[in-house]
Amino acid sequence: MDMKKAKRWADGITYGLLALALIGFMFPFVWMLGTAVKTPAEAMAWPPKLFPAKPQFQNYAEIFDGSILLRSMLNSVIVTAGAILVNLFLASLAAYGFERMQFPGRKFWFNVVLATMMIPSALLIIPLFFIVKSLPGSAFGWLNTYQGLMLPYAVTGFSIFLFRQFLLGIPKEMDEAAEMDGCGKFQTYLWIIVPMIRPAIGLVAVFTFLLVWNDYLWPLAVSRTEDMYTAQIALKFFQGQYSTNWPLLMAGASVVALPSLVFYFALQRFFQQSLSNLGTGVK
Repeated sequence: MDMKKAKRWADGITYGLLALALIGFMFPFVWMLGTAVKTPAEAMAWPPKLFPAKPQFQNYAEIFDGSILLRSMLNSVIVTAGAILVNLFLASLAAYGFERMQFPGRKFWFNVVLATMMIPSALLIIPLFFIVKSLPGSAFGWLNTYQGLMLPYAVTGFSIFLFRQFLLGIPKEMDEAAEMDGCGKFQTYLWIIVPMIRPAIGLVAVFTFLLVWNDYLWPLAVSRTEDMYTAQIALKFFQGQYSTNWPLLMAGASVVALPSLVFYFALQRFFQQSLSNLGTGVK
C-alpha cells in the first residue's frame, strides 16, 4: 500500500509539473490572442487584464486595411512552398548519394555537411548576400526576387542528415532488386526510395516550413521594396517610431502564426511517424 501511495504521489507531482509547464508555454499565446481584441487603451492599462471587457474583433479586419500584410503573406507562401519543394528534392537526392553510392571523399564531404549545421545562420547572411547579389539576372543579381529569398533554404545540412538516417534503415537489397529489374540509380531513388521515406519527407517539410516562414533576417537583407516583403517583415509596420499599436500588432502576429499551426496539424501523422522511426536509422 505504501508503494502504491508513493507512486500515486509521484504521478501527481509529475502531472502537476507538466500542467505548470503547459500553462507557462501556452500563456504567451493566450496573451497574444487577448491583446489582439483589445483597444489601445486596454492594451496599455494597469493592472493588465488577460481579456478585454468587450472584444474588438474588427482589429483583424483593420490589419489588412491599407497595409501590406496580405501581399507579404502571399510572398511568404510562395517562398516557403518553393523552398520546401527544392529542399525535399535536393536534400533527399544528396542523402541517397551519400548513403548508396561510393565515391572518393564520401565520408569527408558528409562530415562537411554535418559541420555546416554548427554554423549560426546569422553568420552566413553577409556572404550569402554577396553571392545572391553576384548571380546573373539584373544589376543587383537575385536581390529582391523570389529565387533570392529561397536560395539559402534550397538545401540544408539538417535535411540531408535526416534523410540519410532514414536511408540507413532501408535494406540495400531493395536497391539491388530494383537494378535487376532494369532501374537506373535515379529510377531507384524515385520509385523505390522516395515512397519509403515519406515520414522523413513530412518531418523535413515541417522543419523547413517553420524555418522559412518564421525567418526575419534573411528576407530583411534581400528584400529591397515593400512588394517583396515577407509576413514577418510586414509586422513591423504596426510599430511606429515612438509608439506601437499593440492590438493590431498582436492581431497580425496571430494571423501570421496560424499557417504554421495548420501546416503542422496537416502533416502531424508523418511528423509523429518519422520521430518514432528515426531511431532505426540512428542505430
